[in-house]
Amino acid sequence: MSPTVDTACRLDVISAICQRLLARAAEVEEAAVSLLPFPRQVIRADLALAVSRLEAFADVTSWLVGRQPLGRVALALPGNAILSNPLATIAASHLAGNTTLARLPRKRRAWTEVLSELVGDAAEFIDHDGAGFVAHAMRQPEIDALMAFGDDTWAADYEAIARGTGTKFVFEGPGKDPFLVLCPALVEQAAAAAVEASMFNAGQACTSPERFYVVSAAYDEFVERVIDLVRELNCGAPEDAETQVGPLAPAVAQRIDDQLKDAVAQGAVVLSTGLRRPMNVNGEDRVLVPPIVVAGADHRMKIMREETFGPVIAIQRVGSIPEALELAESSPYGLSATAFGRLAGVAERLGRSHGQVFVEETWLSHRRKLPLAPYGGRRRSGWVWEWQDEQFVRRDGPRHNFLEFSRS
Repeated sequence: MSPTVDTACRLDVISAICQRLLARAAEVEEAAVSLLPFPRQVIRADLALAVSRLEAFADVTSWLVGRQPLGRVALALPGNAILSNPLATIAASHLAGNTTLARLPRKRRAWTEVLSELVGDAAEFIDHDGAGFVAHAMRQPEIDALMAFGDDTWAADYEAIARGTGTKFVFEGPGKDPFLVLCPALVEQAAAAAVEASMFNAGQACTSPERFYVVSAAYDEFVERVIDLVRELNCGAPEDAETQVGPLAPAVAQRIDDQLKDAVAQGAVVLSTGLRRPMNVNGEDRVLVPPIVVAGADHRMKIMREETFGPVIAIQRVGSIPEALELAESSPYGLSATAFGRLAGVAERLGRSHGQVFVEETWLSHRRKLPLAPYGGRRRSGWVWEWQDEQFVRRDGPRHNFLEFSRS
């Protein structure tokens, strides 16, 4: 078969996955609610995103003309993934023509079975110890590329292996995403966007904004409006269809507590919208942490420097737009950035330190419009290691997986 015919056949496989998901949508939703610790609202939204992402692959086949598959691709998928991440990543590898191996954490074994039924022959799910999977896959001669999601502190340790084996390593890491409010006239719009983007799945998304820089003229009104909006959010059990903010893993709740204590000790004002309480969700210990707003934050505080990954909005007053930009750049992470205020040069400058820049929209609204938009961070938020022309290179910035999983 010609490459064009091959691509069309692979697209048919992806379309079949999408059709299975649509046909079983209610069943898959209930399975996710019974197996995962995420709110029903989040699961429904992710199911809809998974469908739109699978459908969008029909629009990118022309990008693969003249390109060849890498061969065998291994995917170390994250434990906080539901549907859209694993299905779209597997589909990207399959569309590029690869044999795909995928692994989720063992605590997601039952959910892996659901995903395996959906993807069929597009990928083989394997059961392997998490701590050793990345090193194991990179040392297998038949594995041409590995994509992993996780913490940059352990991912950086694999550079020597990547250099030695020649296995392409695509890494998607954490974020500490800035949100800049630069125009007082946009406070209402910015506050609504801030709450939606930061509180989705209780802040358990890598691209959730976590540190907010607001010009003085907009600061007081922004803080007040954000507090009003977070108080309206429904917190509770994940299976409840009204729940917007669900519980967290105990380690995350403890990290938030440590960051808040540090912030208060250095002069921040913390508003919690309720009392935290323990929960058991599908056999997992969790902690419900109601939304929290931290006013008067600054860069002395851990909450502005370290990943939070929870329902916390930390807000710093800034005296000028240049100060906001400098603070936004002042991080080892660079996944994405958001700016409210269409000012000349702002997006371009943020783009040099962050993978994606959203202007007067959030990562949520952007992905609804462009479900296969490129993603990928800079600095410690993600990279690609590979050999090119006998040189070992490190790349970062936005990228498309179906291109990373193929070669020209």
